[in-house]
Amino acid sequence: MKHVGYLCSFILLSFTFWGCQPNTIEEIKKVSEQDTFPVAVINNADVYYSDSGMVTMHILAPSIKNYIYPNDITILEGALKGNFYDSLGQVRSVIYCNYAKLDDKNGIVELRKNVKVFNIIDETEFYSEELLWNRREHVITSTKFIRIVTPDKIIWGDGLESDEEMKNYKILKPKGEIYVNEL
Repeated sequence: MKHVGYLCSFILLSFTFWGCQPNTIEEIKKVSEQDTFPVAVINNADVYYSDSGMVTMHILAPSIKNYIYPNDITILEGALKGNFYDSLGQVRSVIYCNYAKLDDKNGIVELRKNVKVFNIIDETEFYSEELLWNRREHVITSTKFIRIVTPDKIIWGDGLESDEEMKNYKILKPKGEIYVNEL
């Protein structure tokens, strides 16, 4: 009977040592890997941004998701609308799209899927499938097809470089231009 007790103790001790074996790098990564789920989800969002007490932007989005892993980003999905205001509180431009990705760490705003920008002051309209806004360098770019409608002409082509006000823009590969009075 004494030997049975020693045998049980030996077996338990053996399992304990086997359980303490060093883990592989893959096992450690698997256990320590953070979730890739959003840390916050807002449905039917109505968000105002302000600077020094003045509203600068108003965003309407069916879905906003904040992620912290692997990157600190915010994803907006659905039929999005963004109003941008001047210092007098007047809407100066309106943006529509179906997908937006905000990367605050790198200062990049990525707009995709049926992007429309209306510059109310200049009465200029921009249409594309993608616009990238670099908030640090104050530029907007695209590599996709773009169509620009002004009061006197319609121009189109591939790629865009512009200031963030969309006042000084250049189509990288122009493909056509029609003056409205020619129609």
